[in-house]
Amino acid sequence: MNGLKRLLPKQKNGRWIAASVICYLMLAVYIHMVSFNAPYIGIELGQSSGAGWPVESIDESGKAAVWDIQPGDKILAMDGSPHPKLVATVSGAILTRAGYIAVEKQDGTRREFRSAPVPSDIIQMIISAALELTLLGIGVFAVRTKPESRIIRQFYMLNGLMALCVLSQFSDEKTVSELIIILCSIWLPHLLLSFYLLLVFRTVHTRFKKLLTGYLVYSIALSLSLVYFIAAGQDVYNWVMDILNLTVVGTLLLLAGITFAYWKTFGRPEQNQLLVLFSGLFLSLLPYTVLYAIPILLGEEPIVLIKYTLIGLIPFSGAITYLLIDKSMLDIRLYFPRLLIHGIYLGSSFALFTLAAKGPAVVPYLLFVLFALLTFVYHKCLQRYQRKSQRHAEWLERQKLQLYKQLAENGNKPHAQSDMIPYNRILLEAQQSERIRTTYYLHDHLLQNLIFLSRDLEELHDTGTADKEQIAVWLKCVYDSQRDIRTLCDDLYPHIIDKGDLKEALHWLMRTMREKGDIRIELAYGLPPGEPASELIKTNLFRAIREIVHNAFKHSEATDMTIRLWMDRQTIYCQITDNGKGFDIASVLYPSPEGERRFGLLSVHSQIRHLGGDTDVDSSPGNGTVVTIKLPYGTEAHAHA
Repeated sequence: MNGLKRLLPKQKNGRWIAASVICYLMLAVYIHMVSFNAPYIGIELGQSSGAGWPVESIDESGKAAVWDIQPGDKILAMDGSPHPKLVATVSGAILTRAGYIAVEKQDGTRREFRSAPVPSDIIQMIISAALELTLLGIGVFAVRTKPESRIIRQFYMLNGLMALCVLSQFSDEKTVSELIIILCSIWLPHLLLSFYLLLVFRTVHTRFKKLLTGYLVYSIALSLSLVYFIAAGQDVYNWVMDILNLTVVGTLLLLAGITFAYWKTFGRPEQNQLLVLFSGLFLSLLPYTVLYAIPILLGEEPIVLIKYTLIGLIPFSGAITYLLIDKSMLDIRLYFPRLLIHGIYLGSSFALFTLAAKGPAVVPYLLFVLFALLTFVYHKCLQRYQRKSQRHAEWLERQKLQLYKQLAENGNKPHAQSDMIPYNRILLEAQQSERIRTTYYLHDHLLQNLIFLSRDLEELHDTGTADKEQIAVWLKCVYDSQRDIRTLCDDLYPHIIDKGDLKEALHWLMRTMREKGDIRIELAYGLPPGEPASELIKTNLFRAIREIVHNAFKHSEATDMTIRLWMDRQTIYCQITDNGKGFDIASVLYPSPEGERRFGLLSVHSQIRHLGGDTDVDSSPGNGTVVTIKLPYGTEAHAHA
């Protein structure tokens, strides 16, 4: 329980969140255990003809849906007796539970089926548990990070309802699962619409107040009606599923219409976010809509069972999480490795306990050994992650000391100092230019946002009132500021280079540049896996490539660019080619007509020179640019480093 408390927020919302998580886990354990020990069969039978009971239909939510039983077959015996346990219905009787069933097929062959768990049942339960824990875990992480946010709380509730949908549809338990899917069919579309509008249309959210109120009234009225029908003993499952299908399809069409109507009112960053959200929603629900809902509404058999179409809910939750991170409402980059380790450990432990409960007598002992080994690996992975973080901090300190040492050595050499005076003057100008650029960025973006917020907050302090749209504008200002800070941090030092190899960092750079403008970038990566192994060479080479790419993006007007890397035994080569307007190489060292210098190339030349390498620039006006970098690799590189 203490571990659960640490995972949940300490604010006033923490109690109901903790209670909801505990209730969900208890409900999930009950349903999964019933599905294993006494699964719902779901065979509708006709009147007995004396030689058996004819099969009228198969309930897709029952275990018989995966058996080779068809309407027209005949039940001969159940549990070794010719008298099956039936539950009377309006249209006949339903076989609910049985350990053993003997069936005579229409061709006269006899088949036997047992409801005892088989490996496929265990795999299905593991898949269901993994989907549920993923959805619930993402929601808990989000609400733990920012519990005061209304959007985050709705995201948690949306994930919880989607997890309930998965739980009910992968279950062979009948009664509680039907109640759950009835609940989800009513409230999931309403919550989906509310969350979508709140996330995308925060500043104009009040325009949809009547629409949301109508959805809320509809959901409450339908809930009360279903309570009445269930209390009266009527079977409402089938028409509730029809309502779910209609409502989900209708909600998707409604959101598509709203998105199209307001598309042009958004800026390009907001349009990109909206495109990601709607595409994630549409593609995630596409299997459910096309393969299940539409065929059912047309009176046809579904192409795929509903439980398999619900797997698409995971990408939708992932798309929302990506947007929340992009809006600076969540920051998962620092936590992702630990979350991945915890998730794999918990999922594997759950699978082992399930196998121990249902396997032969000798299996639990073997699984206990596997669990002990899994726990050992789990702790080792956590320790390795901590050591990696510590090594990174120590590496930064060593780089600082090495830089100080180089400066001190150069300072004690008069001839070296005199030779470097012109070059150092240019570097100082480059540093001053970078400081000025950063200052203007902070002044024009972050400072203006803070001035705007302070002015409006002073007005709020004086009047004591503020409408929701005004608060939404403030929140947008805060989120924009967070995004600007993250952009500035990535420009100053991209942490992606510390978390992967050079190839991953270059792919990240290419994605970033494509988002900024229409430029095609091709990467031809010929370095062996894990190379360059030196952190110093990897970091500085990535910085150099990024500076050249940014320089081409800002000045060359290029539409195509190629980044090529290869190496021989002692040298790493990198060639960046673009089809831009080119430039006069002499202008690199002298002011342009606008009074600017191309400090980017000077910075690259400085970095590569300090590593003992060389930079060659081939360009002329109208003929594009080719920048070639040569870096020594091995003992020669370490001598310069």
